[in-house]
Amino acid sequence: PAVQPENPNPSGTESVTIYVPDEQGETLTPTGADAKDDSDQSLVDALIAAGSLPEGVKVQSSSLENGTLTLDMNAAFGEAIRASVTAGETLKIYALVNTFAQARGATAVLITVDGKVLESGHEVYDYAIEPNN
Repeated sequence: PAVQPENPNPSGTESVTIYVPDEQGETLTPTGADAKDDSDQSLVDALIAAGSLPEGVKVQSSSLENGTLTLDMNAAFGEAIRASVTAGETLKIYALVNTFAQARGATAVLITVDGKVLESGHEVYDYAIEPNN
């Protein structure tokens, strides 16, 4: 069969960069992953598949304004953050922030849960978070 260079990705997936914790769970490493498409949920699904986020996490909506991306996550994300120790919490937050900031060209990401401020036992995330990559 003839090679079709205009379709470099015949599997119908999109290559994305996601951020996954290292084996010690201390730092995040940018990693190439396959996503179904360029949608918010596909990025989250890629993070879930890589172990950066727990199963069941969903993006309910997103909007980009003046460089700040607002991501409204479902309750499963909030529960995962509250159930984490501080280091794990930070890694989950930044896995999401770094991945989406890069994918969407945002300078900061504001995360909400069910339209409300994300709060954990350690932190109230009522501000936009800049990626730490």
